[in-house]
Amino acid sequence: MENDTTLKGFNRRKIELLPGERITFEDTGSKHQATDEELNKRYVKGDIRIVTETARYSLAGILSMLRETVRTDKKNEPELRYMLDPEYQRRHRWSVERKSRLIESFLMNVPVPPVFLYERDLARYEVMDGRQRLTALSEFYDDKFELKGLQYWTELHGRTYSTLPSKVRDGIDRRYISSIILLTETASNEEQAAQLKKMVFERLNSGGVALSNQETRNAVYDGPLNQLCLELSKNQEFRSMWRIPNKPLPESEDDDEFEDKTSNMGRSMYEKMEDVELVLRFFAYRQIHSFPGGLNRISALLDRFLIEGNRFGSEILLAYKDIFQNTISFIFQSIGRNAFCKMNREGKALGRPTKIVYDPLMYVCSHYSHGADRATLLKNKNVLLDEFGKMYKECGWLFAGRRTNVADTQQRNKEVEQVFTNTLEKLTT
Repeated sequence: MENDTTLKGFNRRKIELLPGERITFEDTGSKHQATDEELNKRYVKGDIRIVTETARYSLAGILSMLRETVRTDKKNEPELRYMLDPEYQRRHRWSVERKSRLIESFLMNVPVPPVFLYERDLARYEVMDGRQRLTALSEFYDDKFELKGLQYWTELHGRTYSTLPSKVRDGIDRRYISSIILLTETASNEEQAAQLKKMVFERLNSGGVALSNQETRNAVYDGPLNQLCLELSKNQEFRSMWRIPNKPLPESEDDDEFEDKTSNMGRSMYEKMEDVELVLRFFAYRQIHSFPGGLNRISALLDRFLIEGNRFGSEILLAYKDIFQNTISFIFQSIGRNAFCKMNREGKALGRPTKIVYDPLMYVCSHYSHGADRATLLKNKNVLLDEFGKMYKECGWLFAGRRTNVADTQQRNKEVEQVFTNTLEKLTT
């Protein structure tokens, strides 16, 4: 392959964006330098000021609280007053030992941090921070696990809530968990609410294990496009190519779903919701040339794209679903499980799956995922694999390291497109 920007025989197929799909990205240039007087006026005005209130919840009533429903105004259908979405925040769940230690903390009256709630509508709440604590408490009161791994109350091992001695049970029932509620009055519109929610969510979680970018997006930018990405991330061929397990696992268990050396990577990707981010990344990459920062500012691109994409109509989302599924199916059937790895000419992986391979491959293959070219390429997979092997041998440097500048991004797209151009030329001559 040639390494300059003009490839021999290259016939680039441009992405045709759907009606209403194009996003105008904000100018990332310098901002106005405010004076002290302007800053003082902004503060007095109350610009960007969080409005909160506090509350305490009895542990004895936690189960009924989390099951409480209210009627919606529009459809008059019941919905939970407190949203404890299983896809919210982190995917990995606490082990029984960790849940048990939380119960032991309440039993001993050890201070437990408050949970943070977001008032999504009047008297209707989402859990911003503390889902694992509330889940552990509700499961304990519902007799869903036996105490295990306690440090000071080992005599209670094997007990559920209903089988605890009466005085011990009463002692836990009289404890409370505190909450801090971010009220709806904090923001004047939906976009400002999302931005402030993201800021608070990130700062709440800055003291513990850092959340991934996608975990934060999922928590604060939920909407139709985010839900579609969650749905599509469950595609089995997609998960197989990334070596990602299909289910959350307790911290104390081993992930034996994949036996190869990349299994730990796959589990980590699942827990950090990187599989969902990869789906979002595919859609956003369709407009990579319009984003000033390119891959060097990919997180900002995905944030902006998800905010705007959640406003897309159903026609675009249905088209996205077809494009993603057809592209994944075509790649899996034509290139195989190692498609997102650098490969030799026999299709053997030369390392782990990487985003630097995923991006251009998905981008280019979306052109070939339907029609006559798809059928031709599927019938001649050996020729296609041979061309990929030659490409990686001749310019593998382009698919290694952190080559995220605009020129390298465009060059990778061109190199992958050239593979398909060469393959089809061989098959038609």
